[in-house]
This record gives sequence, structure tokens and C-alpha cells, in this order.
Amino acid sequence: MGVSCMDIQQRLQIRLAIEDLNTAFTRYLDHNQVAELVDLFTADALYTHGTRESRGRPAIAALFGARGSRVRTARHLYSGLSLDIEDSSHARGRCVCMTFAFDGPPPVRSTIPHLVADFEDRYLLCNDGRWRFAERHIERIFEAPDNPGPVQIGP
Repeated sequence: MGVSCMDIQQRLQIRLAIEDLNTAFTRYLDHNQVAELVDLFTADALYTHGTRESRGRPAIAALFGARGSRVRTARHLYSGLSLDIEDSSHARGRCVCMTFAFDGPPPVRSTIPHLVADFEDRYLLCNDGRWRFAERHIERIFEAPDNPGPVQIGP
């Protein structure tokens, strides 16, 4: 079913589901809930950040699992979701994410954003009725002076 055939209720249901997906991404990332975070992606998803590229759930799980080996306080805030609904099971979106991060336990006295980035996404409605990320690409726009860049894993 193309977009022109969709009524406003269907479009709103898709938008709300994708907003929930983006909210879950930031919540699970901030609270180091790796299994839940990885389940937000399709089995063959592509996740990029700069030159780092992770393909498929096992690679995405390894990436986020490696981040949990230290005490990290972080909050990711996303805003400005722009959504292009292609049909009843495919959509593309863009939003801005601002990250506050500190290696150590809370409370943290820093108020400088660690990173502001654009997220470019491709979403897919899966057979279980859940929307997931088929692709997420992170483009850094502003970064704190002490921000080392995307977390890398492996050699």
C-alpha cells in the first residue's frame, strides 16, 4: 500500500511507532540494556558512525557490549524527527541527537554536550509487527574537545 492510499490514522500509527523506536534506542543505550537495544535492529541491519560500520545483530551486540565494560553516565536526547513514510512497512527518517556523557558514576557536574549528531535512518516493519532500524547512520556535527570519536572495537 503506497503512501497516497494510507489514511491519516495509519500514518499517525506509523509515526508514533517510529517515535517509540527512537525513544527506546536512547533509553536502552543510556541504561546499558544491550539485548533490548540490539532487538531494535533488523537481523541484517547496518549501523554506522564515522568510519565504523557494524552489520547485523551480532556485530551490533559486540559494539554495544564492549561499551558496557566501564562505568559510564550518559543521556541521549533526540529531537526533530522528520519522517518519510514510503509505504505501510518502509520509512526513512532523520533526527538530531544530543549526547551528554561521562566515564564515571552520577551525579556529573558537566553541562557541555559530548556530541550533537544527525541520525539518518531507514525503518522496516518486521513480521512480528514491530518497527525496527534497518539502517542507522550517525553523522557528527558538533563534538566536545575531549570527545575521542566513535567507540571502536576489535583490532
